[in-house]
Amino acid sequence: MKRKTFQTLFIIGTFLLSACNDTGKWNGIAFSKASENIKIKASEIKEVPTDSYLPEEEMVFDVSVDMDFMEPKDTEDSVACDRINRYLITQLLSQPEASTQQEAIENYIKKKKAEFKAEEYMMTCYDHITGEAAYGIKGVINYTFTEDFFGGGAHPVQNIIIRRFNTTTGDPIGLWDVFVDSCSTSLKNLLTERLMDAMCVKTIDDLKSLGFLDMVDMFVPENFLMEPDTLTFFFNQYEIAPYAMGQTTLSFSYEELKPFMR
Repeated sequence: MKRKTFQTLFIIGTFLLSACNDTGKWNGIAFSKASENIKIKASEIKEVPTDSYLPEEEMVFDVSVDMDFMEPKDTEDSVACDRINRYLITQLLSQPEASTQQEAIENYIKKKKAEFKAEEYMMTCYDHITGEAAYGIKGVINYTFTEDFFGGGAHPVQNIIIRRFNTTTGDPIGLWDVFVDSCSTSLKNLLTERLMDAMCVKTIDDLKSLGFLDMVDMFVPENFLMEPDTLTFFFNQYEIAPYAMGQTTLSFSYEELKPFMR
């Protein structure tokens, strides 16, 4: 039992100390781009009502996808690259696993075009997807998937999904792969305290007066970046505050989070 505990502590210590290293030296994975876009008048897809309040030249269908995919520098990294790429295709683009990167992007756009054509009222739409990979703490690739969308209504919406991948196996790294699930309440309290510090307030009521946590409780988000020196939690619009407050990021050193990490 003592030996197993020592091995676990050694692995965690090595993981944390490696954050200061140059990530480019240990990683055998490169990034390559795949992209596609279409921008045409709405009238080329469906009939535009004559009583529309928008001029016809402003009614457009504008969809683009520009994503990083993994590319192995060595053959031994090809399995990890394939697993990560399959995740991006199936989980983020919602396309069949057998699709190539370009096929997945093109079919995503075709699906959006079909949805737009079937929509009875939407006369203008843009949907811009970007996927950016970045080296994080040693052994981790951070992936940020951003969707900027407008389909009518009061304002556009930006939604961000952040995922992490093990560079050796290609497996996704989930929230509770990093943190001990029994520490959920402690993590929520830590996030709330950091939010109060960021907003220069001292109580939950003060946060609520600014619009934060007024209709929801604090939670530990799946969206977080494991960067070389810090771990940053990310909250999208509406998740803990109104749209007008924008997105919220809360950063911690690994030393601060060490009591909660596996």
